[in-house]
Amino acid sequence: MGLREYSKQSVSLIEKSPQMDEENTKRKIIEPLIELLGWDILSADVELEYSVQMGSTPKKVDYALKREGTPVVFVEAKGCDTSLKESHEDQLTSYMRQVGVDWGLLSNGRRFKIFRRYVSNNSVNLVSLADFAVEDAPDNEHPLKALSRESIESGESRQIAEKIEAVQEAVSSLRQNKEDLAENIAGEVTDVTGNAVSQHVEDEAKGFVDDLIEKLEEQAHRTEVVGKPPGGEVEHQDGDYVIRVTRDGQEVHRVAEDVQSEAMGSFVTYLIEEEGLLNEIEVPYIPGTDRGTNVLLNDKPEHLDGSEMRNYQQVSEGHYLFTHMSSKDKKRYLSELPPKVGLECEFLGNW
Repeated sequence: MGLREYSKQSVSLIEKSPQMDEENTKRKIIEPLIELLGWDILSADVELEYSVQMGSTPKKVDYALKREGTPVVFVEAKGCDTSLKESHEDQLTSYMRQVGVDWGLLSNGRRFKIFRRYVSNNSVNLVSLADFAVEDAPDNEHPLKALSRESIESGESRQIAEKIEAVQEAVSSLRQNKEDLAENIAGEVTDVTGNAVSQHVEDEAKGFVDDLIEKLEEQAHRTEVVGKPPGGEVEHQDGDYVIRVTRDGQEVHRVAEDVQSEAMGSFVTYLIEEEGLLNEIEVPYIPGTDRGTNVLLNDKPEHLDGSEMRNYQQVSEGHYLFTHMSSKDKKRYLSELPPKVGLECEFLGNW
């Protein structure tokens, strides 16, 4: 079972039992994840109810994942019927400090929080590496991989954490200096074009910084996921962003591009030219709830309210595909299109 299947299975379980108690949450959601990360729940390397001495009071950690008998990951679980609170984070991180455990996972089945402990300049630091909902687990493969048995044993966990922390620092710096950056960019452009466009340029510059922050946050928590053919060997791809199109489980087409937006454009062009998509949808096509003003596909590069598409790809038959959105929304909205013509799709590579 991979992260996508685990995520879908967990969401389904929660939908059927939204008030799942702690014991059932552990068995049905937490322990399958521990197994997925390469830890054998029945082995001596996983200890349930691990005892931690906090002053004069012994406490219990739900799971201690151990290497050569020493805890390396603490997992603290709550029930789906319990909202995660700051006190729960404090509880886990205090256990990590007390025992000297470098990795921690806190979850109520619905939400997952990953922590790292490290020592710098003789002081103990604890940082949050990730905070995500169970349905977003596939998009957080990177921080989850840091908790895997293989990564901890190889030392890769530390490299993963350092990369995420470096990106977090960069994002924080970009947020703090957004106004100054936008002003500097606008200044450089207006030196060339003149003051008439200065306000428009500054607004665009702020949007650029926002887009960069979103992209950095997205990529910090992702690792490449490449599909495997039946033989088990990793299939070579000609691009980083792959969309696999299937009918009744059989692949009928595959798009592979180096840029997300280009992959989107090639994918929709195929659906229009080869599968007759335009015969099955109304244009302008509004994705999701059909209640917004932003369109996904239109015969001109603008939205319902007349505003111009910020970024788009020109596709078949003079149509325009809106591409200025998060990777998550791109996948969600693109996934709406294949079923219109009896197909399904799967996102591989760096999606």
